[in-house]
Order: sequence, then C-alpha cells, then structure tokens
Amino acid sequence: MRPFLLSSMFAFGLLTVCLPATSQDQAEKKPSHSSVNVVKGTYINNSSQGNTVLTRTDETGRRSQLVATGKITIAPDEKSIIAISDGGKFEYSVREKNAPEHMVVLKHKNGELVGFYWVDHEPKDYNTAGKAWLAQQLPEVISTTGIGAEARAERLMQEGGSAKVLDYTATMPSGSGKTKMYRYLLANPDLKPTDLQTLVEQVGQTKNSDYEVVSLLTKIPASKLNHSGIAEAYVKAAAGVGSDYEKAKALKHLLLQENLPESTLTRIAEASAGMSSDYEKRKLLTSLAARPELTEKQFAFAMKALQKVSSDYERTQALSPFMKHEKQVIRHFDQVLPLISTIGSDYEKVKAYGNLLKVGTLGSSQYVPLLKASEGISSDYEKSKLLRKIATQLPKDDKRVRDAFAHAAKTVSSKYEYDKVMASFK
Repeated sequence: MRPFLLSSMFAFGLLTVCLPATSQDQAEKKPSHSSVNVVKGTYINNSSQGNTVLTRTDETGRRSQLVATGKITIAPDEKSIIAISDGGKFEYSVREKNAPEHMVVLKHKNGELVGFYWVDHEPKDYNTAGKAWLAQQLPEVISTTGIGAEARAERLMQEGGSAKVLDYTATMPSGSGKTKMYRYLLANPDLKPTDLQTLVEQVGQTKNSDYEVVSLLTKIPASKLNHSGIAEAYVKAAAGVGSDYEKAKALKHLLLQENLPESTLTRIAEASAGMSSDYEKRKLLTSLAARPELTEKQFAFAMKALQKVSSDYERTQALSPFMKHEKQVIRHFDQVLPLISTIGSDYEKVKAYGNLLKVGTLGSSQYVPLLKASEGISSDYEKSKLLRKIATQLPKDDKRVRDAFAHAAKTVSSKYEYDKVMASFK
C-alpha cells in the first residue's frame, strides 16, 4: 500500500524519496515561535515565509501547535512521517494542562530526514521516545489540521469505497481533516445518492463553523438535490446554520434545483421565518418567489416570514415577486394587505400597493378593503397617486366599490389632489 501525503494545507502528491529519520544533533536548539494565545478553538495563519502555523486549544486546556512547510508523507498506518520534501519541515508540539510540553521537529537535511524531540526544553532521543510520542499524535494531527486528510480518504476509498470513508468520518471530531475528507467525496461525480445523503446528514451534525458547513453544502451540484432524502437532509442541515448570511446562501443554492419535493420547499419557507436579517430574508424569499408554483402552505409561510421584516424598503422589495402567484395572493389577501398597510413609509407603501394592483384577478372583494387601507396613507400626494391608479381598473358598476372609492377620496385634504382623484374616476 502506497504511503499518503500530507501537505500543510498545501500541495499534494507522492515523494520519490522515503528515508529513515536519523536521531537529532544535540546541538540543535528547540524552535520558538511567536505565541498566539488561543483560549479555546483554532487559529490558522499562513505566514510570508511559506509556513502554515496552526494553534489549537481544546476545552480541557490542551494546547497544540503545528508549523509545517512543503510536502510531507505519512506512512499508511498513520504512525510515522517517512519523508519531507527538500527544504520542508514539520514541527508539532503539545502541552497538556499542568503537564510538560512535548515537541517533535522533522527536517529534510542533506538528503536525510532528521528528527528532534524535546520534553519541555530537554532534548530526548527521537528514534525511540520521539517516534513513539509522534505515533500517538499523528492520527489527531490529520483529523484536526487537515494535513494528509485527502490521502487518508483515498486509502479508505480503496479499501471499502465511500461507505467506509463515511464510517470513518462519523467517528472523527469536527475539524479541517473531516472537512477535507468530505470534500474528497464530493469531488467524486459517481457518489451514490445514499452515500451523499449520509454525508449531508453528517455535515449537519458537525460542530464546524457556519462557513465550513455551507461551503460543503454548496459544493453539491443542484442536479443531485432532487433526490428527496438528500434534499430533506440538506434543508435540515441548512436550517441549523446560525448565520443568516450563510443560511440564506445554502438555501438559495438548494432552490437552484427546479424539482424539489414540496415538503422541502415548505421547510425552506419555514426556515426563512426564523431569520433575523431583513436583507438576507428578502434575498431568500425572492429566490423562493421566483419558482413557477408555490403551494398554499408555502405562500402562507412566506407571508408569515415577511411579517418580521421591519425595513420598509426590504419588505416592499420582498413582496413584489410574490405578486406573480396570483392565485395565492387572492387566497391570502387578508395576509398580504396588512403586510403593505403596516409599512411606515408612504412612498414604499404606495409602491407596494402598486405592485399589488398588477395582480390581474383582483375583484370587488379585494378592491373594497384595499380602498379602505389606502385611507391610512398620510401624504395627500402619495394617496392621490395611488387612488388615481386604482381608478383605472375598478369595476365601477359595483356600488360597494364606488362608495369605498368616494370615501377614500374624501380623506385627501388637498383640494388640488382631491380634484385629480375624482377626475380619474369618471
């Protein structure tokens, strides 16, 4: 079995030279790096010298630091590093809480792989104690840093296919290694739908950042999201994302699939209601409204989500594309109208009413409450503009409509604007 490569989040490929590590020259000094105080979590920095420095502190206070450069080959059993590219290095240190620090340094020097090992500041023999300590650490290094993760995934793929890779990722802690193994699988165009569903379910359960979760979800081709199991797992994972920006990004990607199950579309509409950002909610709802058809339930959830959009501008913008779903607008008119009448800005309110008037199936049952709502517009200019627009399409043979129009017109204080309104009704 060929060895696999780890590359400080860097380049991948096999090395032609695999040399045993010799023990350290005792004159070698223990490296020191500028310390980054990470109370909990992971800090990654790619320095100008080509180093990748990763510092991680877990919930127990255990602090680890990796400094790596170049191509590094790990043995298939993940217990040793067997080669480093010319000029490359691998430095890894761990300090448990209330325990001494351990550090291993490996370099490719004069055609040899040279190893060094310290416990606190005391040099120890690398070929015995150092190798044994590193063997214990390497599996975690791969999992948490992502170095060599693709090679691990490839090895598992060769042994048992994508199902074996997913069995392994299910046991891994959240981190770059897990993410890279998922990316390896997603790059396979022949990944089975059942395996893709399992992958999405695992992604939804990880404790990775919102960005990492969504970056994985949006790598799934839209063409594969028409599978009901995958779509349901996807929307569940996206709904669990905390960031409104990332959540909207993931759900908009899902909406690229034209043949989504109805239950998935309903879940998207539900998820939009829980978003707090008016801007992100509007973008997501606009994508939802762009679909050819919406069910009654989906439209109702969207209107409920819009109730929580406080920005006059964003609410007007979000409502506009829903007006093309005329059947649902008529059916839910008692929800749509208050969404407009509660807009604070007269300008935005009249613009929203104007969009509503584009619905070609409005009848007396809609015009009467619409005219009543128009009385709440403070600006005579804006109210006059709206009433004149309404007048062009009113069923004037309906007495209820005529009376409602006359009553609304009387609330226009300016005689100039009032005369224009009444002239438009003739």
